[in-house]
Amino acid sequence: MFTRTLFTQTMFIQRVTERARSACDISLKSPHHLPKAPLFAPLTFLLASLFTLTPMAVLAADKVDVIPVTVEAIKETSFADVVNEVGKINAIDSAILNFNASEKISAIHFSNGDKVTKGQVIAEQDNTKAKADLDKAKSTLALAKTKLERIEDLLIKEPFALAKQDVDELRENVNLADADFRQKQATMNDYLIKAPFDGQLTSFSQSIGSQIGAGTALVTLYSLNPVEVRYAISQNDFGKAQKGQKVNVTVEAYGNKVFKGLVNYVAPAVDESSGRVEVHAALDNPEFKLAPGMFANIKQFYSRGIKRLLVPQNSIIANNDERFVWLVRGDSAVKQVVKLAQNTNDGYAVVTEGLAEGDLVVKTGMQNLKSDSKIKVIQDKNTADKASASSSNSGADATPSPEPSTEGAE
Repeated sequence: MFTRTLFTQTMFIQRVTERARSACDISLKSPHHLPKAPLFAPLTFLLASLFTLTPMAVLAADKVDVIPVTVEAIKETSFADVVNEVGKINAIDSAILNFNASEKISAIHFSNGDKVTKGQVIAEQDNTKAKADLDKAKSTLALAKTKLERIEDLLIKEPFALAKQDVDELRENVNLADADFRQKQATMNDYLIKAPFDGQLTSFSQSIGSQIGAGTALVTLYSLNPVEVRYAISQNDFGKAQKGQKVNVTVEAYGNKVFKGLVNYVAPAVDESSGRVEVHAALDNPEFKLAPGMFANIKQFYSRGIKRLLVPQNSIIANNDERFVWLVRGDSAVKQVVKLAQNTNDGYAVVTEGLAEGDLVVKTGMQNLKSDSKIKVIQDKNTADKASASSSNSGADATPSPEPSTEGAE
């Protein structure tokens, strides 16, 4: 600054001196010689003006050259390698429920769409005949046991009262009666439909009093917590997808609400017809918001922790194919060419070359800048808010921010 001021003063003195000498030469060469004192009066006046006006001119020049700008530091952020796909929600467990006997439906204990828990009886058939057969088998078993007990009591008193073969036959009759009883007892379950797991029913295909054959579907049961999303990825990503990787899922019914899950299946081979790889991911669904058949948008995170430098998009200036920013160097602005990757969709872009973490780039005010422009850094509201928040959180445990998505690269 001092050098510029001295240079400006020197140039001004030279111009004034030259004009003064020219005026003196003209006066001396005139045929009408005047006294010498008046000849030097203009020179004296100009020299006095020089030392009065020069500082004001220099100050005015400096005021014009200093450009107010706002700046932001280049920061490093962790990125995730993400793939976007479309899939469909499916129930992990589902079962078509039916009777194993042919009879009329005698009772249905739930309505369409009801939720049930494992072991609950959902519907019953008329089991009158089966129950009679069970009672008969029960009586036969009791009679066989009574006969055997009497013979065994007799043999205690008279060991040779009955041949061993006859005793063995009585014992076998008890075993046969017991087996028949257990069979008839098991058959009773053929007239019942019980929930094999917790879930939600669809609509019943038959009503009470309807004759229904063995194996005919009555209702379907879906397990809705957890559910599964199924989709396919490109075979180029076959080596990246692994079980246990995180997925974020959204569906149109709930807007931007994110359902989180984990990959539980990656197909071991590429599908020959589509050329893609099937992937399944399990999603917790405690409120039963996700229903089988829903279309879903999936983000699968292949890897995390990829470090990238971010520059504010407002700082980037385009000149044909060239991209550059203005860097702060002391009280000057320096042009710096950069290479960019993708945008993060939140006001920043990934920079791959030209900048380092902590570099200060001009955010606003760059429209008036040129090489080696003098600048004055001012603090905008957003920067002040960030600084205030950082100050208030000092000494506290840092909470990592979510990793920005890299989709939508430009």
